[in-house]
Amino acid sequence: MIIEDLGPNVRIVRGALEIAMDPELWTLDLRDGSQITVLTHGYSVEGDEVVFSLLFKGKPPFEVDTLRIPLALMPEGYS
Repeated sequence: MIIEDLGPNVRIVRGALEIAMDPELWTLDLRDGSQITVLTHGYSVEGDEVVFSLLFKGKPPFEVDTLRIPLALMPEGYS
């Protein structure tokens, strides 16, 4: 996987051409009562961030992060 930076907060992921399986549309409740919707296959907690990703076909298949949000924005106890 090759990632090219095109400018501030804009990147191209070369080779990410075909999603490995159907993603899900998740609506997340945030700590302040607002909601955000993300298209994802799953998430992980990395330090103080929640990272959502999509799985792409490849040899081997690989994940691409699609959204990173501070864990502090999620409801208390989110893991």
